[in-house]
Amino acid sequence: MDLGFGSSNQQIGSTVSSSILAATSAQEEALASQISKYDALLDATDSELELLREKRLTQMKLHHQQQLAWKNAGHGVYTELDAAGQHGGDVAKAFFNTTKLSQRVVIHFYRNTTRSCDSFHRALTDLAPKHLETKFIKINVEGCDDSREGGSGVGAKYLVEKLGIVIMPTVLIVVDRKATHHIRGFDELGGTDEFSANELAYVLGMHGALTCREEEEMAVPGSGGRERGGGGGESGSIGGGGGSNSSRGALRSMYCYGGGGNRGGPRSGGYDDFDDE
Repeated sequence: MDLGFGSSNQQIGSTVSSSILAATSAQEEALASQISKYDALLDATDSELELLREKRLTQMKLHHQQQLAWKNAGHGVYTELDAAGQHGGDVAKAFFNTTKLSQRVVIHFYRNTTRSCDSFHRALTDLAPKHLETKFIKINVEGCDDSREGGSGVGAKYLVEKLGIVIMPTVLIVVDRKATHHIRGFDELGGTDEFSANELAYVLGMHGALTCREEEEMAVPGSGGRERGGGGGESGSIGGGGGSNSSRGALRSMYCYGGGGNRGGPRSGGYDDFDDE
């Protein structure tokens, strides 16, 4: 078939044509399948329709119960890890308890003096109410690199050392009580702290921390055209100072808590279950 590309480009034209035909065929098959489902509903008896209705109602009830259970466990908001009450101010005990109660947990280890942590605060605040399936918390580790225990209280320094927190900011992903991945700095987010919430969701979804929505599945970090989250405000370079922070050269994360040597962190297959005795 002459596609009008000329003899030298005939092969390219044929390949493009085949791809278009394959895509069209797949769309037609999907449409035919959908029409068949509608036809089956039209042909269904009253008893069959009633069974379908009951099945759908059961699914909705289970979904609603799961949503309530997540909210009761503190999902839906991005908050400081609460170490008060039964944990006696011990943030390590609160951490282990949280990972027991929630299947998927995203933890932002931050310092108030590291201004680049604000980018994660903004994005995680936006994601928490959209992803009830995941618990989002933050732990202040200010002072864990000296004789203090850390801004969140007793036990923060223990977590920093046990979990290999050596860079600010660091986001830790815990799934089924196993630390499966660290997001250290901004390398996975296009090398900039001006990433969008959707781009962070894309990275978190890649590591099993949440279930991406359609718009998040398309938000590949560094691909351009990202939407900026709200908050405005000044974003200084890491380590202090004001001014623009858009230059990648100014976005090297600060090493802390043992320097840039052995980072520790998840090994192949993730950590063993936490020792929280």
